[in-house]
Amino acid sequence: MASQSAGIAFPLTYDAEQNGPNYSASDFRLTAGAALAVPDGSGFGGIQGVRADSPSPLATIDGTTVTVAAHMGWLCPWTGNGCYTYALPEPQQVTVDSTTGSYKIAVVLEDKAAGHGSGERASLRSYPSTTSDSMIPGLVLARVDQGVASDTVPRIRPSSTIMVSTPSDLQRIAAADGIQAELADGARYERRNGIWVSVTRTGWTQVTPSGGWQWGQTDDIHLCVAKWGNLVELRGVIGRPGGWKSGWVVATIPAGYRPSARVWMTSSRRNVSHLYADPDGTLGVANDTLTGAAFADLFIHATWLI
Repeated sequence: MASQSAGIAFPLTYDAEQNGPNYSASDFRLTAGAALAVPDGSGFGGIQGVRADSPSPLATIDGTTVTVAAHMGWLCPWTGNGCYTYALPEPQQVTVDSTTGSYKIAVVLEDKAAGHGSGERASLRSYPSTTSDSMIPGLVLARVDQGVASDTVPRIRPSSTIMVSTPSDLQRIAAADGIQAELADGARYERRNGIWVSVTRTGWTQVTPSGGWQWGQTDDIHLCVAKWGNLVELRGVIGRPGGWKSGWVVATIPAGYRPSARVWMTSSRRNVSHLYADPDGTLGVANDTLTGAAFADLFIHATWLI
């Protein structure tokens, strides 16, 4: 029979002889710490950030003195070490070298017992803006450029949604698939297959009718496309005086919305026809003919992935 090592069951692991808990700080990070953080796709790691309701702005500057407001957050600077929660119970300050330079303001971690640093503490430090985030053992909270401080830290909602300012800020964050993020302009993203994918619906864009094809009646929705990430929706009405014949081109779908392979669809409403959409943007009639109508229209609703 194979030998087994004891697992960690925080906070249930108990030492009866000592009449108290029997776990280490490392045990805590790998259990409770990891459970409290937003998963980053690794076994015990998490996304670094601060609570969404932390003060805004988090960092302010007066001359060369940067003040960071009281807040709490999550630190996971070292692979395999689990997650740390930290708190700055009161505002703290750090200085930068000049009012004209560019700097990063970070909360950095030392954990001597884990082999990092000379003590056990979280503290504020400033770094030149050229310093890579990967070289900072902690979390970058803000940037200072020409005497102006701007928050850059991810803010994490209770729903595990990550809030950042720009797409470039988001691309620096690794997360487990399924985690969602929101940018300052309201655009939403979801982590899929290891990359951030936009899930914000674009505005509706009209297709371009081919010769003879027209929009429907006044109250009809013009045939348009919209996009949620990599899902395209085609919806609306288009028609033609006198009807149509098999093989006729109905409209051209704009670039950026076109399928990667032919997509088949069926129209509805007053007239029914089979249609297709091709990778070159062609929306055409397939194997159907309707003639003699004063004006024949089609209501089309289809979706596809790109």
